[in-house]
Amino acid sequence: MIEFDTLGHINIVVDNIEEASGFYQELFGAVPMQDFPHLKNNGFAKSAGFLSRPDEVDVTVRFLQLPTKEGVIIELMEYHNPQGKYIEHYKRPNDRNCLGHVAFRVKNIDEAFEHVRNTEGVRFINDSDEYKAFKMDKIKPEEFIFFDEKLESDPGEKENVCEIIGNIRYFYIVDKYGIQWELEAGHTDIGSD
Repeated sequence: MIEFDTLGHINIVVDNIEEASGFYQELFGAVPMQDFPHLKNNGFAKSAGFLSRPDEVDVTVRFLQLPTKEGVIIELMEYHNPQGKYIEHYKRPNDRNCLGHVAFRVKNIDEAFEHVRNTEGVRFINDSDEYKAFKMDKIKPEEFIFFDEKLESDPGEKENVCEIIGNIRYFYIVDKYGIQWELEAGHTDIGSD
């Protein structure tokens, strides 16, 4: 069994680390923390799967911290050698066999929406002018289950979740690197303190 501690980082491979760093500073207020320019490290290369000729791997790695309570880290990597393929894929929310999205809770959903709208290199998951941070419809207790039998049999806990779900507002964005992010407000049950 894996004994998890915390989230380590979110890795994004980019073609220009300076440009990407600036992009995430503007989009999320990320703060650069560490830089490993032209890292040539056999252990790193082998762990990354480059078992043949690991001494030829040349990568710049930069860590940026997001201004979240947990201090989530984005790890940017620019491979100088070997060069990877550029994969362009317009991922829809229901596409399979890929990371769906990374979600962050925000306190100011409307301001976040406007900030994203005005950030170059970001698009909403839907280009319609009608797209916004929608509020979820309220659900009924019979529409979900708790795996914990005690919680499942407690009508108050079930109603509490129904109330929470009915207050969640969120929207999806896709950044210039093809990463899909969700920004949500009002979600106070799963994963909350």
